[in-house]
Formats: sequence, C-alpha cells, structure tokens
Amino acid sequence: MKSLLFIFLLLFVETVPGTILDEKDLKVTSYNKKKQHQKSPKKVFIRSYKALFEVFEEASAKTSGSKKERANRTTFTSGTSTRMGVQISGVDVADFQKIIDQSYQDFVNQLTSQGFEIMTAAEASQSDYFEGWTLMKGGASSDDQAAGFVMVTPTGFEYLVKGVAKSGREKGTFLDMGPKISKELGDVYVADVNFIFPFVTLDADASMWTNTSSVKAKIGYRIEPIMNTSQENQQTSLTGFAKGFGSMGSSEVISSQVRFLSGNDIGNNPFFDAKVELKKAVYFEDVFEDKKIKEVTQAQSDMFSKTGYSQLVMVSGDQSTVASHFAECDSERYVSSASGAMKDMVDAGISNFVEMTKD
Repeated sequence: MKSLLFIFLLLFVETVPGTILDEKDLKVTSYNKKKQHQKSPKKVFIRSYKALFEVFEEASAKTSGSKKERANRTTFTSGTSTRMGVQISGVDVADFQKIIDQSYQDFVNQLTSQGFEIMTAAEASQSDYFEGWTLMKGGASSDDQAAGFVMVTPTGFEYLVKGVAKSGREKGTFLDMGPKISKELGDVYVADVNFIFPFVTLDADASMWTNTSSVKAKIGYRIEPIMNTSQENQQTSLTGFAKGFGSMGSSEVISSQVRFLSGNDIGNNPFFDAKVELKKAVYFEDVFEDKKIKEVTQAQSDMFSKTGYSQLVMVSGDQSTVASHFAECDSERYVSSASGAMKDMVDAGISNFVEMTKD
C-alpha cells in the first residue's frame, strides 16, 4: 500500500507543469496504526500555517592586537574586526504575504473539496487543554520569531499560542503535543504546514597567522528542511547556528512540512501520521544577481626603533571594517520559486493524506 502511494505521489509531482520539487526532494511518511482514520472525524484543525523568509543576516570575526620585542625594535600589530550585514532587496513583506495567502487558500480549498471540515482555532480554544492560551490573528508579519527572518501567516487565519513574550516572540511547548491535542479534540486531524526560505549563508574567519579577519557571504536562495529559531544559540552567523537544533524544544525548531496527525498513542505518539517533508535543502537558480561577497580586514603593523631611554608609544584601538551589502533579487523569480515549492509540498501532502483516509 505504502509503495503504491509513493508511486502515485511521484507521478503526481512529475505531471504537474512548472513544478519546483520532484521525487528526489521529498520524504513521505504514511503511518496508520490500527486503522486510526476510521475513528477520526473528517475534520482538520490547522494548528499552524506559516512561512519564514530570511531578509537579513550578519556575521563578524576579529583578531587581537600583539606586541613583539626584538633586539633593536618593537613591532606593534593592530587587531582586526570585520563585520558584514547582507540584506535582501527586490521583495518585501507584501510579497511574502501574497505567497502565504495563496498557499493557504489552495490548501483549504483542496481539503474542503475532499469533504473535510475545518475546525477553527476559536472552536479548538474551548477545549480544557487550551485554557489560558492566546488566540492570534494571521495576516500580520513578525520579525520576532527568528533572527533575520520575517514570519508571515495567512490573512484571516487564526491560531493558538501558549503566550507571547515581551519581545514579541510566540511561546510554545517544549514537546510537540499534537497527539494530545488531537485526542482532546475528539481525534480530529491536526495539521501543521510550515516553510523556511533562507537566502544567504555567512562564514566568518579569523587568522593570527595572516593577521586578517574576513567574512564571506554565499548567496543561496532555497527552501530549508529544518531550522532552529532559538536566539540563545546565536553565534556569528544566523544560518550557522540554525543548524544546531538537537537540544532544542519543539517550539524552537521549525520544519518545512505538510503534516496531518491523529490520535494519541503511548509516549505521545500519533496513531495516524501523514507527512511530506524535505530530504535536503532545495536551491533556486537565477534569482539573485550576486553569488558571493567577501570582506577582509588586514592588520596594520608599526615598528619603532629602540633608544637608550624610555619611550612612550600611543597605539590606537583595533582597526575595524564595517560592511553592509544589499543582495538584489529578481522579484518575479523569487516569488514564483517560493510559491511553486509550497504548492508542490501542499499538493503532495494532501494527496498523501487523502489516500490514507480512504476506507
């Protein structure tokens, strides 16, 4: 059954014109223990539907100054500090909002056309589990959820969060409580649909051997499988720390996925799990003009001849270079790449879900 479903999904992706993703990019999960789909009502609670678009990234590197004494001279070498900030140009929040709105509407239309009812967040909030939670309204962008990223949610969509910090960051639970939520709501299907779109990776380097510090930027617009949004682990590069997600709670880890789960098995695991996710990052070509950017700061050295008397030498602070760059993109290609990737995942995800819920 699973192999036939996977073949169906592959044929579906290949036959849709203008697709961005294909079979080698997607991982499909089809788990249905004890025919859970026969116990679940044809109702879907969309717990999350969001996209995160990277708009800015920065990184820095530095070396320390030094002093070397020799028989007839003293050499002072300054420290270095190089910082780079790369900001996207050519698209804005309005473009992001349009992308997520169209994706969400397509998602809902496909579900309702298959006879599924949508349970609203307001309805779900009546459950004892969500007592004290905050009802959020979609359609407003936020740059507080992940450093350097703008998060957008669909216009008219409502969702529940455990709270909102003073910083504006939405609070979640350390563990994914989707199975428990499904059980509390009468075994309804709980859906999570999320997408992540970085555009740049920065690499900072400092060398005492060459007395230089540098920051390199590689422009690579892509849809990313997973990201750690924790700001506590931030180092010199935002996408660099984003890969270290192993010790984080579920609310701080976001995956690009279209997932439906139902039921609560032992260990807070679902009885039903229909998921489409990425095997690896998928890059979009010919969207940005620049491919690479590099900034280097070279240390400055000064030599002073020694005398028979004490000499006072005043040395200025570290030499510093602060760089700011704008990465220009083709707006139409940027939007079509993101929209196409999201549609491919939504189509495959719903096809997987619908096939699994057939009697």
